[in-house]
Amino acid sequence: MTKYSNTDLMKIAIEEHLKCIEFPRVGAVISKSGILLSTGYRGEKKGTHAERVAIEKLSKDDLQDATIHTTLEPCVTIHQEQITECCADLIIKSGIREAVIGVLDPNGTIYSEGYRKLLENKISVSFFNRKLRKAVEEETFEYGDIHKLIGAGKRRIPVVHSGTHLQVQFSEKDVRTINIQWNALQTNHGIVDLLSENGAVRVAAGATNFSDITDPMVFRFPSHYARLHKGEIAIVKPSNATFCILIKLLELYDNDVLFQWEVRND
Repeated sequence: MTKYSNTDLMKIAIEEHLKCIEFPRVGAVISKSGILLSTGYRGEKKGTHAERVAIEKLSKDDLQDATIHTTLEPCVTIHQEQITECCADLIIKSGIREAVIGVLDPNGTIYSEGYRKLLENKISVSFFNRKLRKAVEEETFEYGDIHKLIGAGKRRIPVVHSGTHLQVQFSEKDVRTINIQWNALQTNHGIVDLLSENGAVRVAAGATNFSDITDPMVFRFPSHYARLHKGEIAIVKPSNATFCILIKLLELYDNDVLFQWEVRND
């Protein structure tokens, strides 16, 4: 019977997550003393998370003192009406004694909560090595690196603690970049701050669509930040930049924002 190393099991979990046909991709494997017991990936069984797929293939005896490798932090209960038991609780109740996680979930509601819950319930937790974490990060989410934006699109990102830093690149081939940051999310007031360099940020007052803006630099009162409400558009152009970014706040959540962006040459 083949006995796998910890790194081997990480790689097998990544192979599983690459089988996913929807995002986020997640793969999981369960082993005991290096012997592979089961595998699973998100979507292998319709509507079922990878950890649950792998766990449900085994008996209680098989699971006792086993190790699970999962490419993404196990989910937690997000709201009281949630019907399906979260993966963190499932792992805790299963008898598994150790979890090895690829990356922490960037969803601000889940970020580090699954990790914390496992630790609080005496599950030993460690992480994939740095090289494999990077591979997981690039392949787990539809947009790849959560801290990088290219060209135009929509993105939902967490805004927790000291905020989230992002780098906007003009295009795949054009490597010009501008740095921005989302910070100080106040869901109860319906506002969030968009930051960049001093004098780089303007609010496109009155505009509701990017197509309304024929000259981004016509808007006055540049600052280092813009306090945005849902539906508002900001323009970011540092003094040394040769392009600008139009950013529209689409939605605010408890710990996340959804926004749309578009780059334009100056």
